[in-house]
Amino acid sequence: MVLIKILSIFLLLPSLFVLNKLVKKKDLNFFDLLIVFNTLYFVIIPLKSNKSVFDSIGRITESTSILVFFYLLFFFISLLIASRFVGMEVNSPINLTYYIKNYPKLKGSLFFKVFLIVLPIFSIIYYVPQISMISAFDEIQDASSNISYEQSSLIKFFATIFKIGLVVVITMFIQNIKEKKYDILIIISLLLFLINLLLLSRRELLLFFLFGAIIFYSYNRDLINRKLMLFAVVLGVFLYFIYFPFYNIIRFSPVEFNIKNPTSSIAAIYDYGIDSFGDAKESASERTDSRALGLYRAIYWLTEYDTDSDITWGGITLSAIDHAIPKVINPKKGLGSELILQDRMHTAYDSADSVLLLALADYSMLGAVFTALIYFLVYKIMFFISRSSEFFFGKTIISLYLVFFLFSLAFDTEQKLDGMLANMVAYILVIVLIVLVHRLNFIRMAQIEE
Repeated sequence: MVLIKILSIFLLLPSLFVLNKLVKKKDLNFFDLLIVFNTLYFVIIPLKSNKSVFDSIGRITESTSILVFFYLLFFFISLLIASRFVGMEVNSPINLTYYIKNYPKLKGSLFFKVFLIVLPIFSIIYYVPQISMISAFDEIQDASSNISYEQSSLIKFFATIFKIGLVVVITMFIQNIKEKKYDILIIISLLLFLINLLLLSRRELLLFFLFGAIIFYSYNRDLINRKLMLFAVVLGVFLYFIYFPFYNIIRFSPVEFNIKNPTSSIAAIYDYGIDSFGDAKESASERTDSRALGLYRAIYWLTEYDTDSDITWGGITLSAIDHAIPKVINPKKGLGSELILQDRMHTAYDSADSVLLLALADYSMLGAVFTALIYFLVYKIMFFISRSSEFFFGKTIISLYLVFFLFSLAFDTEQKLDGMLANMVAYILVIVLIVLVHRLNFIRMAQIEE
């Protein structure tokens, strides 16, 4: 454990390059964000974890710890090199903050703003009970466990609409902060979306909080001062040490959600969490840390148990591609990479998968470079699709959603390659939806001023 912590200190060095950019208020690109979020999971979490959390790894050896260190080091070096190749004034979604800074203002019609209020209200009744991890929704989820493929696809489609709506609301709100022009309808919508996020997974909450921070940094970095930075630090400490353990408590709440009376049900869930917080905080915090270490633990197990003869040289990658293709096109698709990786790690339960884990299993130490290439290739494909859409259908908010897609790609470190590729297919459906909305002028998602 001590050796892992010492080596982790050295792995902090690449993140100093990004920290230097932040201090100087320079623009951040896609690879900078990959460095930040991978440093969080593979470096900072191991550094702060105690012995009881490390015990979840099992046997820790010096040789395995060193191999994991070099694998992660090669990955961070690959990301640093890729970041250097992105020009500071490249006006492309890969240069996230520069692109957002130059993005036109969004304006929505009154009808659209009302829609953005109705959307999160409907979501609390229809969407949240279907996907929330809080046990209060178990009865609803059990009743929906045998829904058809079409109904399941409809829920995923609504999830896409939910995300598009929230991305637009966050952007419209932050774009007007400097001018102090606050739209009451947008603020109401934002608060209703926040209620939704508090009932969804911690990852969803943190994703949109940080996406909002990136949008704010892009447009209003001249407003960033010590007071604001102190507020951000306090908020981060509150989320990690108070809210995340609190969420682990309400996640196993005995309160049942009543779909006919959602307001009182939500209040009862949080009342239970507040009443139980004092007694259960310590165990909930340890569960948070143990779960957070899962990504590092998976890499460690694979390094510990794998041999040279196990390397599949692209076999698992192909299985992930096969699994990502929709059932309509590929009715005989396989089970994907998850079960293969579980077998390679000698574990019988779901582990914290990542592209970095798959690449290690498929390409050994070369997987560090392969992972960086995968991220770049995914961006190039998405950018090509986005540009093609603009060429054929004109300017829409598709490019803004691409920025969110890249941000979530960097943030979702715990994501299988299967899921990443499946999200690319879903992105095409997003384009169809946005273009249709713009063409019919049924809902003006955003009017872009040139």
